[in-house]
Amino acid sequence: MRTPRTLELLRRYGLSLAVAVRPETAAGLPDLAAACADAGVDVAVWPMIEDEAGRWVSAGNAAAFGAFVARLLDALDGRGLAAAEVVFDLEPPIEDVRRALAGGRGALEVLRGGGGGARGRPRWGDAQRALSAMAEALHARGVATSAAIVPLVLADGPSRGWERILGTPVSEPPWGRVGAMLYTSLIEGYARGALGRADALALLAWGCRAAVRRFGPRAGVSVGAVGVGALGDEPVYRSPDELREDVAVAAAAGVTDLALFDLGGVLARPPAEAWLEAFVAPPRAARLPRATPRALGVAAAAALLGRAAGRARRRDYP
Repeated sequence: MRTPRTLELLRRYGLSLAVAVRPETAAGLPDLAAACADAGVDVAVWPMIEDEAGRWVSAGNAAAFGAFVARLLDALDGRGLAAAEVVFDLEPPIEDVRRALAGGRGALEVLRGGGGGARGRPRWGDAQRALSAMAEALHARGVATSAAIVPLVLADGPSRGWERILGTPVSEPPWGRVGAMLYTSLIEGYARGALGRADALALLAWGCRAAVRRFGPRAGVSVGAVGVGALGDEPVYRSPDELREDVAVAAAAGVTDLALFDLGGVLARPPAEAWLEAFVAPPRAARLPRATPRALGVAAAAALLGRAAGRARRRDYP
């Protein structure tokens, strides 16, 4: 990731780099950050802890996650370096996500809070306060924050049912930016034929507009995927044209703060310039797609489930 050609690509297209950092790769962060600083590329730190601890930050692992973030920033400080931003990837524990994507009983257990990652979680208010304190401490340190969120949260009403189902405190912590992970390739691919490309585009438009309504100028969107990630089987774009189309939809919905998942996929599917041009070039036709019956049904079902969960006030988070 820190080859001169890669850094020059990022600089040429005016892009910053969000670096996924695991405990086993943390020692290399200062060297990468130094190389990016020399190349004039801003670095955001995207921490991920051990899979057995959930990998992504959630209500159940806020303390462990906060300790890892502090360790990373201290290592940068020790080299006279700084992160421009810390990305909080707010998702359920990775094993819960795998169960949910497998469908069937596993998905129902996760929705009921019966997944393995749900046990031992703290009180909901305690989790919100812990993440709020983390964000405030980073802001005081001059480090920006952003939260990457599961798009189901956008279907929430005042009861914030999906936040509780997923164990992801989005509303209370003062995140600087909030980006919904609206990956059309995953929406289509994981639907296993139930949704097509047109449905995925319609859901992207719905999610972008919902994000703007809820988060205003803090709203952002992550588009993709170009390459696979933590799950190892993520469906990917068929071509840069699909990425270009997604960027146009986001622009038409009023979202200009975009992230692309991911650089590894861009480099593995040359020419990299084709992907980056599709990502940064002004859309040729920025217009919202037509809503589809299946997309409307998905959005309505998500809202209904979120309201039901909010009324139930799950036992996991008293």
